[in-house]
Amino acid sequence: MPAQDTSEVKEKIVSIFKRRGPSLPVHVSQETGLSILFASVFLSELLSEKKLGISNMKVGNTPI
Repeated sequence: MPAQDTSEVKEKIVSIFKRRGPSLPVHVSQETGLSILFASVFLSELLSEKKLGISNMKVGNTPI
């Protein structure tokens, strides 16, 4: 993946959630082209910045 400004990636992830609703890191990774690990890192950052939230729903052990 070419070097990008992280704010662009974060905006793309937020738009995915606006369009799809609750999503797993694997879905975010497929739509952004990031690895699942990096998608999870971005989701963590967006959560700490209060741009995303975690629901009480879970798929396996993964909160959505």
